[in-house]
Amino acid sequence: MHDDAEVTFLKCGGVAVGTGMHHVTMDGAGAFQFIRTWTGLSRGLDAAAASPSLPSHDRTLLRARSPPHVPFEHPVYSPSYLNGLPRPFVTRVYSVPPKLLADIKGDCAPGVFTYGAVTAHLWRAMCVARGLPHDAESRLRVPANIRQRVRPPLPSPYFGNAIVRDLVTVPVRDILSQPLGFVAERIKHAVARVDDAFVRSVIDFLELESEKGNQAARGQFMPETDLWVVSWLGMPIYDADFGWGRPAFVAPAQMFGSGTAYVTQAPDKDDGSGGGVSVLFALEPEYIQCFEKAFYGTE
Repeated sequence: MHDDAEVTFLKCGGVAVGTGMHHVTMDGAGAFQFIRTWTGLSRGLDAAAASPSLPSHDRTLLRARSPPHVPFEHPVYSPSYLNGLPRPFVTRVYSVPPKLLADIKGDCAPGVFTYGAVTAHLWRAMCVARGLPHDAESRLRVPANIRQRVRPPLPSPYFGNAIVRDLVTVPVRDILSQPLGFVAERIKHAVARVDDAFVRSVIDFLELESEKGNQAARGQFMPETDLWVVSWLGMPIYDADFGWGRPAFVAPAQMFGSGTAYVTQAPDKDDGSGGGVSVLFALEPEYIQCFEKAFYGTE
């Protein structure tokens, strides 16, 4: 496993802790599992208290079948999907307070997931900001945690990369003109179809690609029409207490290029404001002002 960490003591009295981890060895859930154990040991807990369950490293649980069988198409893993050029970008953190979140979810069907509603809203604002042609198609790259989707489910302390990607393709005219709930439903359908059969198809597809010598596509060269949104909702990102108290802010230090976003819980979830979220979004600087107007409905 490759990881490293750096601690910076700030003049204001604050402390910044940065850590780098290789995504091949772990996904977000595994990373926060590691961090929670690490911080528990830093606070003086014994090993059993810091990590009640030993991590599971059984890679045979996600092993390709013999022979491989690929009944689904997986264009998100194809190098031809990434036909954009690297573009300069800036990353901003956008607060979605409870009132705005309620309004966004209210524009969707009852019971909509926060990720789907916020991502649909973000997708629309991105299309507006970039001025995408109405006859173009825009694709959303959706990651799904497969721990509870495979059969049998992976053990709860499974430590590895258990993320599978899928694509949602929607015409720009529909993103802009259809009700927000239409877009959120398309996202929900894409996430829901990642079941055991789909996951096994992805694993077998990647096995065949590796035998050909092909590398899985990387995310930093998405075309300008596309978006990639990762959910950290439900992850214990603010449980990283080294003994200095609850962290004031937790975020990825590196974005995977323009058009990528993370949806996380708000850092102030315990201040009585109730259930807002934060969106970290990387976008070309020339589109930022227009995006913010569209995202907050001030245009």
